[in-house]
Order: sequence, then C-alpha cells, then structure tokens
Amino acid sequence: MILWINIDYIRKYKDFKEKMRGITSEAQLLMQPGSLAVVIINIFFNFIRRWLIYILVIIVTGNNPVVIGISVVLFMISLYDIFFNNSLERMKSSNLKYMLAVVDVIYILIFAAYLFIMT
Repeated sequence: MILWINIDYIRKYKDFKEKMRGITSEAQLLMQPGSLAVVIINIFFNFIRRWLIYILVIIVTGNNPVVIGISVVLFMISLYDIFFNNSLERMKSSNLKYMLAVVDVIYILIFAAYLFIMT
C-alpha cells in the first residue's frame, strides 16, 4: 500500500508543483507550513509512510549494517525535509519530497524482491 502511495505521489508531482506555484502571497498568509501542528502532522505522516518501512526492513534483514546505513541516511534526509523545508518558498523550490518518494519506491521494490527470493 505504501508503494502505491509513493507511486501515486510521483505520478501527480508535476500537478502538485504547478498548484504550489499558483499560490499567491495573500494566500501564503493564511498558511503556516512551519507551525508546530504541521510539523507534528508531517512527523506522523512520515512515520507511517517511510520510517515504519525502514524499521521493518531492518528487522527482517537481520540488522544488516548496509541496510541500517541506508535506512538511517533516508531517515535523516526525511527529517531534514520536515524541519528545514517548512516555508512555502522552500516547498516550492525543493524537489526533496519527490526524490525521497523515488528512493522509497526503489527501496521497497528491492525489499519486496529480497522477501520473494528469501521465501
């Protein structure tokens, strides 16, 4: 299911970016992407969408150091995205969410192949 969420995000990314560019400065005053509530929602969403998979992959692969390293790097990048791409201007110019979605799809596909081969 998480794989489909990421693939759908990748497919709709261009439309999302176009809609972000269309937000005017008056509308920006109504939105506060850096507020504590939005950060907490982002942390929860990233836990469900990314971090839970990273934890599952680490557990299933038996604490493989390479898998742990990759998971930690992806975790840190997603944390950076949550805390430092929180203004509307940064969100408009950053492609980090898109790149994370692409890497997550690849990561999940490799994990699924690993599970298929190992069983």
